[in-house]
Amino acid sequence: MNRIRAARQALGWTQNELAAKANVSPRTVHAVEKGRDCRQATKRRLLSALGVPWELRDEYFTSARKVRTIRTAKLHLA
Repeated sequence: MNRIRAARQALGWTQNELAAKANVSPRTVHAVEKGRDCRQATKRRLLSALGVPWELRDEYFTSARKVRTIRTAKLHLA
């Protein structure tokens, strides 16, 4: 289960209540609980509203997927 959702439910809050306390939209809370990435400011607001220290953020948010870079071949013009 998503840690943000678990923390919210442990406090007995709805998504709307968490959104209001964190000053974000309910849609943002829903997206975060579905595992979507969000901005650092949003993470700070959600964790603060839930009473979770910033140092534990990696336990509550999944890290962004790493993007593979594609190396382009250099063209040698003769």
